Amino acid sequence: MCCKSTKLDIRALIDTFGPDHGSMHWDLVGLFGCASCKTAGRDRRPAFFTVIPDYEGQQRERNRDWKPTFDRTKGAQICTESIKDSGL
Repeated sequence: MCCKSTKLDIRALIDTFGPDHGSMHWDLVGLFGCASCKTAGRDRRPAFFTVIPDYEGQQRERNRDWKPTFDRTKGAQICTESIKDSGL
């Protein structure tokens, strides 16, 4: 195995093969092959699929309108007061 990976556009797959096409491993494995292995003359290697959610996009969407709910100056005062109280 060459361990090459790529992102697949699921929407493009649906548009190409139709919404009724199977989405299980055996439905898709024959559609994909490694171009690097093919040009190197290696026999067809098995393809594997792993779904990795777009956490970065979800985080970006979730934090888009986030505003801090605390006052930074009060936090700094609390820290300095606690340092004074500890005797440092």
